[in-house]
Amino acid sequence: MLDPTELEATFDNLMRFTLDKSGELTPRRRGQGQRSRIATEIRVELEAILKRPIEVDDINADFCELLVLRWKRQGMRRTSITFRYEWFITANKVAAKLGWAKLDDFRHIKPERSRSWHETRQNVEMPEITPAPVIDESKAAEQQMTLSAMLEDHYIPARLVGKSKNTIRLYRICIRNFTKWLGRDPIVADMNTETIGKYLRHSLEHLELSPHTVEKEAAEFRSFWTFAAKRGWLPTFPEIPAISCPKRIPDAWSDDQMVKLMGACESATGTIGRNKASHFWPALVSVIYDCGERISAVLSITHTDIDAQGWLTVRGEYRKGKTRDKRYKLRPVTVERIGKLHKGDGLVFPLPYSQGYIYQLFGEILKAAGLPNTRRDKFHKIRRTTASNFEAAGGNATALLDHTDRRTTEAYLDPRFIKSIQPADIVPGIGEAGVDQDATGDGNAKLLDQFRDFLKQQEAGQ
Repeated sequence: MLDPTELEATFDNLMRFTLDKSGELTPRRRGQGQRSRIATEIRVELEAILKRPIEVDDINADFCELLVLRWKRQGMRRTSITFRYEWFITANKVAAKLGWAKLDDFRHIKPERSRSWHETRQNVEMPEITPAPVIDESKAAEQQMTLSAMLEDHYIPARLVGKSKNTIRLYRICIRNFTKWLGRDPIVADMNTETIGKYLRHSLEHLELSPHTVEKEAAEFRSFWTFAAKRGWLPTFPEIPAISCPKRIPDAWSDDQMVKLMGACESATGTIGRNKASHFWPALVSVIYDCGERISAVLSITHTDIDAQGWLTVRGEYRKGKTRDKRYKLRPVTVERIGKLHKGDGLVFPLPYSQGYIYQLFGEILKAAGLPNTRRDKFHKIRRTTASNFEAAGGNATALLDHTDRRTTEAYLDPRFIKSIQPADIVPGIGEAGVDQDATGDGNAKLLDQFRDFLKQQEAGQ
């Protein structure tokens, strides 16, 4: 029997194992016909895309989705696509069992269903391949470089060192989405006003994307493009105008809604890693509610970050911007809920799969609670709830959220929580303008008289 602990985490060694009917690791028999052929074909195709040898981490949902889209565009039979899709799932499970990769979620990929590109970016039939632009022969090497290579070999080392993994992930997603639209790997020369403008306009007019999402990608293209232009790889700088984004009114959970949410958390079934879901969710929601931190920071805390008095230290390296540590007092009930979690791992909230999957799981909790389940109703809404309640109670939400600009904080404060004068509070209603006014027409005269009487009573009391 092969000992996985003595093997290096490589693709070839990964292919030496499979799963039996009970889901346990077992050595793969030599050959195994079609599955061996599928693995070879996928390896060749991925290495052609990546321009490097395949790694175990490449067996994930992102690359599976990309290849499924290509296979659909190429007219591959659905049964053949399904076999390859199932190979990805099994290979990822084997890698997770070996401890070489995290278990990824492939459920959003539908290999047997074709959907129009105009409906969504997920699992779509590819548009016609966009021809590559004309290359400047004097800059051929740079302009023919793929955007993925530019990101990994040039942009990340120069601009993103020290940035969070999520920031780098968003840049990769931007390139992946552009790849789907082009129908081929984008190159540096594709960053021109005509191509980028068509892509952004298509995203706004035909896809179910918010202007904020499209503007985020536009900003990433501006950054890429400026980086290349400063190095002389492109002849012009970006001329992509800012996309108008409506400013949304911040909304928070009411107390009744938080009670429903906590009830659904405590009633959750199953497990998340080694923790019962009914222990994991109440503890996670309680920590976010007590400190108002981002989900990425909370998922990074360890048991040593919580002292015996119930103080939580969220270290700067966990937080957005990585600027400074923050310390928060946890409620006793929160500490009690954390105490029910498994302590064998360093992390308080260890995840057995990719971090993005937790949003989908939390959506199921929201549904069970009978609460809205949109993109604005996930963990950040708990952060807005804490900020709104803190400000309403007399606290400084800007300091709590560690913002440098008060205008940033205002995007978190639900106006229903904050004490502010509304027109309905002071403006007379329709047909009520003459109510309580004296003969002079001065509506404040009665109040002034009452105030004078009050002052006289105070003087008499002295």
